[in-house]
Amino acid sequence: VLPQISRALQACNEPQQTRLRIAIECHSCIQWLTPALENFRASWPQVEMDFTSGVTFDPQPALQQGELDLVMTSDILPRSGLHYSPMFDFEVRLVLAPDHPLASKTQITPEDLASETLLIYPVQRSRLDVWRHFLQPAGTSPLLKSVDNTLLLIQMVAARMGIAALPHWVVESVERQGLVVTKTLGDGLWSRLYAAVRDGDQRQAVTEAFIRSTRDHACDHLPFVRSAERPIFDAPTAKPGSQPRL
Repeated sequence: VLPQISRALQACNEPQQTRLRIAIECHSCIQWLTPALENFRASWPQVEMDFTSGVTFDPQPALQQGELDLVMTSDILPRSGLHYSPMFDFEVRLVLAPDHPLASKTQITPEDLASETLLIYPVQRSRLDVWRHFLQPAGTSPLLKSVDNTLLLIQMVAARMGIAALPHWVVESVERQGLVVTKTLGDGLWSRLYAAVRDGDQRQAVTEAFIRSTRDHACDHLPFVRSAERPIFDAPTAKPGSQPRL
């Protein structure tokens, strides 16, 4: 109780933050972040929010330079002067058309993807969990094709125009409809989403409330995610075959 009172008194003496400039590196996050923003606005109507997609630039340097206030990311930059608040853990799964030959397998190996067309978001492959922690360690390089829209990407998978690796919660509804199927990559490829801010800003009242509100909203409404409130200090993405650290 005393630490909470101390933070509240400190917040009263600090200039009030009235603007929050947010960017995302997670392309699929827009599906849950938009309603989460509305939920936050209900409690903090005085805070103006600017929202930018991280499709065309790398948001974390902009955060370091003061051009942004918060970035949703799965990438930790070491010795960056940034603080990473854990949001939730999620599994990245292979997404296939129901009649794809790999749909009959219960578990996917990197070699299974060698001759496939992997549909990806338009980012460097080094930023893709499926590349860094599944394909690259095995020396496997499938053909990569960029698609900048999640809905289009899923439609292309359903039409046998390629395969994809996406967070399980992204495709849960279309999987239930039978339009696609998902498969485990290796023994399970898990990633963790963070809210990155400049070190020290995580104690700002508005920033702290935003992170808590959006984390709670995601964990309450997204299927196949696990709460990740405890910080970790090593690589944010688990290797294939390991379980998420909770």
